[in-house]
Parts: sequence; C-alpha cells; structure tokens
Amino acid sequence: MKNKGFTLAEVLITLAIIGVVAAITLPSFLSDTTAAQIGPKLSKAVSAFEQANEALLAASSVDLLTDTDVFPADSNGSVDLTSYGEELSNHLKITEFTYPENGYNAIDNSEEDSCEVGASFDEAKAFLSKDGIMYLINKDQAPSDPSAAPHKQRIGNVYIDINGVSTPNEMGTDIFVFTWWNDGSLRPVGAQNWNGLSTAPTWRTLCPANDIPTDYKACAGHVFENNLKVSYK
Repeated sequence: MKNKGFTLAEVLITLAIIGVVAAITLPSFLSDTTAAQIGPKLSKAVSAFEQANEALLAASSVDLLTDTDVFPADSNGSVDLTSYGEELSNHLKITEFTYPENGYNAIDNSEEDSCEVGASFDEAKAFLSKDGIMYLINKDQAPSDPSAAPHKQRIGNVYIDINGVSTPNEMGTDIFVFTWWNDGSLRPVGAQNWNGLSTAPTWRTLCPANDIPTDYKACAGHVFENNLKVSYK
C-alpha cells in the first residue's frame, strides 16, 4: 500500500492556521508571563534595598539614616544624595546613573490626587544595580515626626524600575513607587498605612483587581497586598 504524503497546499494551510493561533495566543501568554514576573522581581529589589540600608545603619552604629553623615537630618526639600549613594554602594552593587532628558523626566507625577507622593523624577537621584534594577531615590523632607520610631519617620520616596533603562518606563508596568522611612525601609504606595496614617489601602479603589487603574502609583500596594500578583489591567 502506497503512503500518501501531505501536499504543499495542505502544509501551507496548516502553517497558516498555526500562525493565526500563535498570533492570537502568544501576546496573551507573554503578557501573563511578564505579569507573573513583576511581583517576585519587585520584592527582590525592595529586599535588597532595605537590607543595604540596614547594613549602612549598622556600619554607622545608628538607628536613623538622618543620624548618619550621608545627608543632614534637618533638611527640607530635595538634597544631594551622592554621598548616600556612595555609602549605599558598599552594601548594594549600584552605580549612579544619569538618565536622558526625555527619559524618566517625561513621566509626570505631579498631579494632585489621593496617591500624591511628592517629588517628580527630575528631583530624584538614579542608581542602577548590577542586576539591572533602577532605584530613583528622593529625600524630599525632614523626618515627618522626629519623636516617632524610625519606621514612622518618612523622609522621601523611592521609585523602583524593575527593568532598568529598558522601556516602557511606565508606572504600574515596570516602575513602582514607595515611601521611604528613616530606618531605610520602604512602604508600597497604595498599601495599608503607606503614608504613615491609619487609613484603608487606597489600591482597592485606585488600582483594583480586574479593572483599569485610575492611579497607577497605587499599584505597588496592589502587588504587595495580593501575594505579589498582578491582577489589574
């Protein structure tokens, strides 16, 4: 009995069908895969930053960042974080990075809304880690309550870009914002007590599950209070 092979037309039709199916399913697969990577990568970046600050404090034998020599304790407004970056680089493999004029500066974070965090990117000092994480750090205020415990003294904000200089450079996609406290810890914006107040987590209304966020800054809270999962659109 003679075996019948596929004709060229049949092969081409089959390949065309496979191509159509791939075109439909691949973007969704890639999107799901990328979303699944955000939480773990962001959590690792936060842990590395906090551990480096703990080591910095231990090296200076103090409990407050403002008690070190890296920046003045009574400073209001933005300060030069060059010395801080140099000291932090002893505990976290980072180098100072100068971003392009039309890079992060082009992202406007000055809107007045319920997740306002203060400074914009052009007021922050950027540091790029060896594993490709960008930390945009801004100390924009004196300790919010000098008499409070270190973890209750807010001193600024930290923006974390989990894929460094690569695009898209969008809040809630690869950039996430945190409040920065005097013990070196970070608190995700939008999470419970993110701004030092006993308020309900704002991500539930601003970056809710299965919906399009109205304020992407709150999406950091969404990620950390949803077991590091991204379920917003």
